[in-house]
Amino acid sequence: MRVVWVRLAAAITFGLLAAAAVADDLSGPVSFVPWKVLIPGDAPGSAPLTLFWVPASADDFKHSDLLFSRPLTSFAAQCVAMDVIRADDEAMIAKLGVGGALPVVVLIDGDGKRLGKVDNERGAVRVSSVERLVRDQIRVCEADLDARLEDAHRKAAAGDRDAAVVTYKAVWALRCLAPRKARTAQRELKKLGIEVAEAR
Repeated sequence: MRVVWVRLAAAITFGLLAAAAVADDLSGPVSFVPWKVLIPGDAPGSAPLTLFWVPASADDFKHSDLLFSRPLTSFAAQCVAMDVIRADDEAMIAKLGVGGALPVVVLIDGDGKRLGKVDNERGAVRVSSVERLVRDQIRVCEADLDARLEDAHRKAAAGDRDAAVVTYKAVWALRCLAPRKARTAQRELKKLGIEVAEAR
């Protein structure tokens, strides 16, 4: 089963690259999502947000609309991890708390807290619902960072420089997810005499 999934993931990647090249010649590039298939026992990577997709089978994975999505590809560039959990990975499925009919998609934060879930409709997960889930959560994160920036500004104005620096650095740490908020934190840190590397 491991070999089947590994070969399937490689074949899908090659096929998507070929499809993107062809589409680029005809009607613009195809945006394929950089999903990573996790082998049972493998630990997921660390990211501010992680989208877990549990297909019903290898065939479901191969034919899903979730393979192609400009918004999801864009979110991946903002350090939203895209992981595929195999249907036979019982331990990971139990950890995500997604017992029931597959496929399903779950979004968690960097602390492992579940932020939302998209169940299947008639045996398929709607890509638009997944896009909306991630988009809404990024907006929530950005609103939270705005509140942190305001809090840090108040602390700095009140003379509590050290507390302000800690808060600004926490915002800066999420520069991949929210680059604009991070640049604001960077500027404020510089005013406080703290230099941080340029955001990438």
